[in-house]
This record gives sequence, structure tokens and C-alpha cells, in this order.
Amino acid sequence: MRFNILNILNTLGGGKKISDPEIIAWANETVKGAGKNLKISSFHDPSLKDGIFLLELINAVRPQAIDVSLFENGNDEKAHLLNAKLAISSARKIGAVVFALPEDITEVKNKMIMTLVASLMAVALGAQK
Repeated sequence: MRFNILNILNTLGGGKKISDPEIIAWANETVKGAGKNLKISSFHDPSLKDGIFLLELINAVRPQAIDVSLFENGNDEKAHLLNAKLAISSARKIGAVVFALPEDITEVKNKMIMTLVASLMAVALGAQK
């Protein structure tokens, strides 16, 4: 897992490890470019726990990859967990290498979320098939 993630980060950084702020900036711009008014400030951002930002990011990387009617808008743990499960399965579906668990998203485990977003970035930029 560590080797794979470091390889993705080095590929995205053009031979050196890409920084968290660069990944966050890409994610925010990608979601904004898809017409969504969502933004994260860091991988510690508590708004990540509901999974909506990640679902919108996946949908921005591969439009129509997810049926948006499946998004849970509830503000409880069950809705958050369902969104996290959908995000992980959808990320895998579009070709991202995913090591994160749904609980990593709902508990906002910053390193696991960073690896998920970096893997989505690699898929979007064609650095990962």
C-alpha cells in the first residue's frame, strides 16, 4: 500500500512527492469546475465526513459515474456511512486504487482521505489506469 501510494504521489508531482495543498487545490477546482459550490480547506475538514464532497469529486472526474439520486443528504451517521461506501465503490469503478475504508471517511482520517483524493487525481490526469 505504501509503495503504491508513494508511486502515485511521485507521479503526480513529476518525480517528487506532490504536496497536500496541491491535491486540495486540484480537488476544489475540479468540483468547482463541475458547477458545485463545495470546497474543503484541508484533509482534516469536518465537512468531509458526510462523503458528499468526495462523491461530487468522483462525479466531476467521470461525469455520470454515480447516480446522484443515491446520495444521502441526511445528517446522521447512517447517511454518512452510505455515502462513504458509495464513494469508495464508485472510485474503484472508475479505476482508482483505493485503500480507504468507509469508516476512514466518516471519521475524517486525513491520510486515508488524501490517498483517495490523490488516486482520483491520478485517474483524472491519466496517470493511473
